[in-house]
Amino acid sequence: MLICVPMNRSKTQYYINQAYADYVMEAGYQPMMAADAHDPLVLADACDGLLLPGGIDIDPIFYDEENIRSYSVEPEKDDFERALLHAFVDRGKPIFGICRGFQLILREYFRIVASEEVWKSCTYYQHINGHSLANELDLARHVPSHSVWADRSFLYGEKDHKSYVKMYVNSMHHQGIVIGPIIGRKIPRDFGGLVLTATTICGLEDSKKLGNHRVAEAVAIDDWGDSRIAAVQWHPEELRDVKLLKTFFDDKNGKLLLRAAKGKKKKAVAKKAAQPQKPVEQETAPGEENSE
Repeated sequence: MLICVPMNRSKTQYYINQAYADYVMEAGYQPMMAADAHDPLVLADACDGLLLPGGIDIDPIFYDEENIRSYSVEPEKDDFERALLHAFVDRGKPIFGICRGFQLILREYFRIVASEEVWKSCTYYQHINGHSLANELDLARHVPSHSVWADRSFLYGEKDHKSYVKMYVNSMHHQGIVIGPIIGRKIPRDFGGLVLTATTICGLEDSKKLGNHRVAEAVAIDDWGDSRIAAVQWHPEELRDVKLLKTFFDDKNGKLLLRAAKGKKKKAVAKKAAQPQKPVEQETAPGEENSE
């Protein structure tokens, strides 16, 4: 199985964190390192799946938002990876996102496909406190730093786990999706076609405004064409979590990542790309309000 992985560009080189190439190979697949000089359509025809890796922040101006706290953005990189994402979606091929890849997938899903139910429940924040912990606590990239409540039946195909269980992950992001408000003690599993497979309260503990919300840490999407799509905010390539990647790309396990099977799967009719709902510009990030 050939997995496309887009690279970064400097003035003189294309490059990528070698952990992504090692991760794909350890899972038993072959990575195809893609430069932005490549044609996304040719890559999507040649490869069996797409892995969108972590990296720099996504330019919010493309989504008609002010740049409040998005650092080192590269619109050209965003354009290439967006084109890759849509090329693989158009061909119904599997797509897995990590950190930045998680955010790019959801940004595009919100822009083009997401239902009103999803819009009412999800807000994209350009900064969330308490999630760039590898930098803030000077931790190695493979060291877990906060907990998530995860649906391991979705993520790992573990049938004995029928509810969310606590697990620890590493964390190197400062942007993300906040879900809520959550009514009652039970966290809804899906919002329209967006299936929530892991959440955390990290970064929201002291927020009076968002105390009944959760940060989305892993999702699957079941209403965007015929592609199997899932993403996580943490970095499984640094944790050497091969089982997560194999569960997703393995055809025998793939259906575990969708809430509907075979003929019951909803096929999306992509809405005409409208400008996305603009979240209120946050003067303070989640967790920065004063708690009493």
